[in-house]
Amino acid sequence: MNPQNKKDLIAAYKQRVQTGGIYAVSNAQTGKSLVLASADIDGIRKRYEFAEMTGGCFHPKLVKDAQTYGNGAFTFTVLETLDQKPTQTNREFADDLNVLLDMWLEKYDPATLY
Repeated sequence: MNPQNKKDLIAAYKQRVQTGGIYAVSNAQTGKSLVLASADIDGIRKRYEFAEMTGGCFHPKLVKDAQTYGNGAFTFTVLETLDQKPTQTNREFADDLNVLLDMWLEKYDPATLY
């Protein structure tokens, strides 16, 4: 790879639109859900899929149920996405995601959350 091509790839990566969001990992056996925010919704989806494919556990809060019911009991759902604005700092973007997460958590019965 020539140095200019590498610089172009790095510049393109830095200029891409960052898409975050709110997601739920739900257990069909128990009806419980883990609802979280991520600044990189595609990356977190890939992490979940990799854990499913390799038999690993996606999140520490799910370990016990994964051992009891198996990874096949869980589903991954993107609840809402949010694009980072060009003028937003990473901290401002994270704050917006946390507000969005709070709004989504209000829709769930706390007894059904991990």
